[in-house]
Parts: sequence; structure tokens; C-alpha cells
Amino acid sequence: MGKLPKKIRERLLKEAEEWDTAIASEDEAKTLELLKAAEPFLVPRPPRQIVSLRMDAFDISMLKRIARKKGIPYTQIMAMWLHEKIEQERA
Repeated sequence: MGKLPKKIRERLLKEAEEWDTAIASEDEAKTLELLKAAEPFLVPRPPRQIVSLRMDAFDISMLKRIARKKGIPYTQIMAMWLHEKIEQERA
């Protein structure tokens, strides 16, 4: 994430403090009741496509090691990194 202008940073910090104050004053039982009554928010996504990719065995083993440390599947970390790079190139 890039650096935010000071004015925006201050506004976000103020908003975060307001949220913390509001959350601290809420009744836990009422919050749980509202959560149980809430409908799940579902976002439709197009189906993912399968892609075949040939990679060096060393790169795959390093990728698996990194993913294991982060606690996520290595295919998911590959997809995340690829998506980040695509967004970076688009900008």
C-alpha cells in the first residue's frame, strides 16, 4: 500500500477511534443476536479457469515452503501473486 496523504491518514485514524469507541459500548448479547439474524452477503463470481503451467522444481518447492509458513495452499499464493502483478502492470 502506498503512502496516504496526511489529511486522509488523520481522517482514517479518527474514524477508527470512533469505531473502537462504538464497538466497546455495544452489548455482546445484542450483537450476537443481530449476527444470527443477519443474512450472509454473497458476491457472485465467475467460475475460475484451470491453467497449466510448467515451472522449475526448485521454484515450486520454495513456493510450497513460503505458502506453508503463511498457512495457505501454494496454488492460492500463486494466484494472489499473479493477480497483484497484473494489477501493478495495469496501473
